Amino acid sequence: MPKPDLPKGVLTALVTPVHQREEVLRESLSRLIEFQLKSGIKGFYTLGTYGEGLLLSVSKRKKILSMITELVPSSFIIINNVSATSLEDSLELAKHSIDLGVKNIASLPLLYYRAGIRELMNFYSSLGKLECNLFVYNNPSKAGIDVTPDIIKQLRYNIPNLVGVKDSTGSVERVIDIVLNLANDFYIGIANDTLILDSLIYGADAHICGVCNAIPELAVEIVKSFESGDIKRASHLQILIARFRNLAKEYHVEGLVLTKAALKIRGIDIGYPADPLAALSNSEITSIRNALERIYMEAGIKHNLYL
Repeated sequence: MPKPDLPKGVLTALVTPVHQREEVLRESLSRLIEFQLKSGIKGFYTLGTYGEGLLLSVSKRKKILSMITELVPSSFIIINNVSATSLEDSLELAKHSIDLGVKNIASLPLLYYRAGIRELMNFYSSLGKLECNLFVYNNPSKAGIDVTPDIIKQLRYNIPNLVGVKDSTGSVERVIDIVLNLANDFYIGIANDTLILDSLIYGADAHICGVCNAIPELAVEIVKSFESGDIKRASHLQILIARFRNLAKEYHVEGLVLTKAALKIRGIDIGYPADPLAALSNSEITSIRNALERIYMEAGIKHNLYL
């Protein structure tokens, strides 16, 4: 298969609202998606790390994706993560996604068990039998397996509809390696929010951004600055995003926990992290509010921080 003709730019690794009442959940999701699209985001990566997909049941993941497809215009890309602890669940999620019209399917390799090329081939071949655009989701710190560009090329020989990769290694060296080896045939999405500018410099198709749920204007402004040749401003904005992202390390939480708190500060209440992840304390939220105000002031972005 040729490289898919998919939108380029910044995609948001969409967080998942957690509300008991369906109408509140839908309203939160609608406000979040509207905010992203108005900010210039080109599409979404759904139910991944930031979307807490692996913490949700198969039925809840189906429900959330159904809502997302109703709210996102067809001109915007959706890549749906179907990673699960069983291949059976991954296939069920993939088939449901395709039925909804979301044919861009991503998955981590099989989880927990040690895997070599034979196991990876068996796993991705099973998903590749479906009528979809298949993406390898490479996140070795979470999955314990590093699906390198060389392995991806080997997989492609037997899986023609393997057309893309989302790489979350967080390595600039890996970004370069992926672009050198895969750019002609694969849609390349780079994750790790400190590498937005590197993704642009080295020619990846997209950056898949987690903290952009809360601060999409900064990432979109990086793209605009880069395209206009203002690398100094793009670098400054990248540093500001890294400063925000590092708050998660300071509070010893996942980035999605920080991001959900920041969204609530800005005026979009999408609930707390899914159990068993803990929410931040009131004092920590006050610190995040102060940090956001400083970051937006230093960025010189005129958008109203409070939506």
